[in-house]
Amino acid sequence: MIELLCAMIAFTPVQKVTETEVTFSGVGLELRGTLSVPESQSSMPAVLLLPGSGPTDRDGNQPPSLITNVLKDLAAELNQSNVVTLRFDKRPVHIYKSKWPTDQSLVSEFFSVDNHLADIRSAYAFLAKQPSVDQSKMFLLGHSEGALFSNHLASELNPKGVILLGGPGRGMDVILQEQLNRNFEQIPEGEVKTQIVADTKRAIKELKEKPEEPKGLHPGLATLFNFSTVHVWHGYFNIDPIADAAKYKGQVFVGNGERDIQISAELDAKPLASAHGDRATLFISPSASHNFKVVKTDKELGYSGPIEPGLIKELKGWLTKQVL
Repeated sequence: MIELLCAMIAFTPVQKVTETEVTFSGVGLELRGTLSVPESQSSMPAVLLLPGSGPTDRDGNQPPSLITNVLKDLAAELNQSNVVTLRFDKRPVHIYKSKWPTDQSLVSEFFSVDNHLADIRSAYAFLAKQPSVDQSKMFLLGHSEGALFSNHLASELNPKGVILLGGPGRGMDVILQEQLNRNFEQIPEGEVKTQIVADTKRAIKELKEKPEEPKGLHPGLATLFNFSTVHVWHGYFNIDPIADAAKYKGQVFVGNGERDIQISAELDAKPLASAHGDRATLFISPSASHNFKVVKTDKELGYSGPIEPGLIKELKGWLTKQVL
């Protein structure tokens, strides 16, 4: 009865949320974000939301072509449960273009995984300083790449809990090769396909060993493996999600869509949850895409529409247990 009363107090729906445009220091640039604060309490749980790969912004979008609002919608749901949220634009987002290096030799390192991780540390520290935040009840929420990074930093930042949505449970070198192999199925059999497949395997192997541009690749791979991407690929390929999971001793929510064609519920989500042991809660939505939108088939992109309701229900229930 007491637990139920505490849950009602902590998660009574609120109507008014103040959204503030904020800035904080990243590595070599000021990062921009949205701090969303419910106005019903003075000391509340807080969640830092981290987006997917590439130039994905604070809302989970890559405008104008890719609009999912996955992080914007998740933040709104959390705000209505008296949770403070911070989401920010990563350094590859085009609003920072004037701050990007003009010297090509510096581009790759600027977008490195190390710099992304440093930016996340800064964001987490900024959120912790907010007067509305209860520092003992802070959480990381990562989607896709954000889940990879959240899992990697969890033991260092030591949040109250970690929320991993559509996150890798295998090495990114393995996942990238798997994703590319599906694309290669469309190439007619012959010398070109043979070369592309062989060059891809070689490029991934070399980039895992060192952040240097592989030479002599088929021209069709030029946009994927070039001077600007070597540091980020090297960083990706050297993160071990299972090893990282073993280091973190807090509570974990692992969510995945059964119809996610990028990250496998069977090969990624389940092993990742298992690696976190009895501290993990696993939720597999049978109808959700990688962006947690309801889809009927694996062929649908699953970009638009509201967040799959089952995820919202399970996530809020899990979060309630953590903050009591």
